[in-house]
This record gives sequence, structure tokens and C-alpha cells, in this order.
Amino acid sequence: MSMTFDLISDLHLDTWSEEFNWSGQPTSPVCVVAGDISPDPKIVRNTLKHLSNCYAAVFYIDGNDEHRYRYHELEESHRDLARTISKLQRVTYLQENVIIIDGVAILGTNGWWGYDLDTSISRDEGKQRMVDWYEQIMPGHPIDPEELSNCARADAAYLINSVQKLQTHNDVKKIVIVTHTVPGANLIQHDIELSGTTQFNHMGNRLMNLVRTNDTEHKIHTWCFGHYHGAVDQNVNGVRFVNNCRGRGDTPYKQSPYFPKRIVVET
Repeated sequence: MSMTFDLISDLHLDTWSEEFNWSGQPTSPVCVVAGDISPDPKIVRNTLKHLSNCYAAVFYIDGNDEHRYRYHELEESHRDLARTISKLQRVTYLQENVIIIDGVAILGTNGWWGYDLDTSISRDEGKQRMVDWYEQIMPGHPIDPEELSNCARADAAYLINSVQKLQTHNDVKKIVIVTHTVPGANLIQHDIELSGTTQFNHMGNRLMNLVRTNDTEHKIHTWCFGHYHGAVDQNVNGVRFVNNCRGRGDTPYKQSPYFPKRIVVET
């Protein structure tokens, strides 16, 4: 038996001039959206609604872009996003919701970052870069960069606890994890423009590496992620790590035209 889904992420619709139209694109009954649709809540809502008309079900986790202008009030931003999604038919917010289809469990979380994906890079410099950047886009609304680290720790703990519980779940044969940020430095260290920079430590959460140590029954089949706009699709010790980011329309790092990536999970 197998379960299939379309993977899409990092649509960054506020940076593209053309209208987003996914009609005729699906290759699977359901899709997974790994965050970064837009910082505009209306665009997020309308895009998810559009995707729900293209698929039987849409499974979504937020990216950092959805909270770009609300880093200083993240709790409220998450709550408002969850409230909006709860009103959409056939759309499931993966945070705190594990979906089981044909023996495959899908669980997701944003992941965020702790400024230490590469421990050889100064954590303090990474935090200061975050403060300086946010001051540029939201002057007068200072942020505590440690709040994002707290989110990263909480999201890693959520994944660890969920994977632990699914080990003894008889209906679950395989697990698909969906995070917005990158789950390991090894997946993007090949990028010579990024490696060694403070930006590298804003790409992912090294604590998510601990998730696999709790997969005692070797149920994790695929780990989908976004945030990094280069292409990644590799097998690491029996787990497929894969992304499919459209990218920003105002940079060279983008896919145009952009298509879904069909993921098959054999159970």
C-alpha cells in the first residue's frame, strides 16, 4: 500500500506579480504546504482556500513569513492564524494535529531557529542580526530574539514527544514530518554562499536532530521542509529529506515555472 501527496512551500506570493493559480496542477489527492505563503493574512487565507478547491485535503504548517510583522507578538500571531484556518474547509493546521492516512502519520511544526545550526558561528552575532533586521522592517517594535529560540525548543520538543507516542501506535506504519525550517546543518552545508554566515544559523533548528533518536521503530520515512530555497532531495540513513520551494519572485533563487513535487510513502 502507498500514500501520496504533493509538496509545496515558500510561495512568497507578495513578491510575485502574477496571480497564483494552482488549477490543473495537482498530481495527488492531498497536499502538504510547508510554510511561507505570505506575511499578508488575507493572502494566506485565500491561498489555502484556493488549494482546498484543488485537493481533497490540505495540510499546512506556518513559516516564519506568516509572522514577519508580528515577531514582537508571536503568541497572538499564532492564535490568529489558527483561528483563520479553523474556518476553512478541508484545510488542517498541522501544529498540534497529527493526521493518519492509510497507515501514514503526518505531523508538523514550524521549527524556527536557535541561532546555532552551525555551532562554530557566533550565536550572539546571529541574534543581533535578527534584532537589526526587525528594526528595519518594524521600527519602534523591538523584539527579543530569544523568543524565537524558545519557539525552536518548544517545536523540537513537540516533535520528539509526538514521534515517541507514535512508536507504539499500531495504526501507524510510517511517519512523515513536516517542518518549515531546515532540520539539520548537513542538508545545506554545500551552499558556499550561505555556509559560514550568520544567515546560515537562521535557516534551521539543530535540536530537531534529536527527533530521530526517538524513532526506535524506524517509522520516519520522509522529512519535508521549506525555508531554504535551494533544491534538496537526499536520503540520510534511510530517511528522505526533501523540499520544494518556489522561492521569492524578486530574487534569482526561485523556481519558475513551479510545480508540485509528488511524494510517495510505501507502507
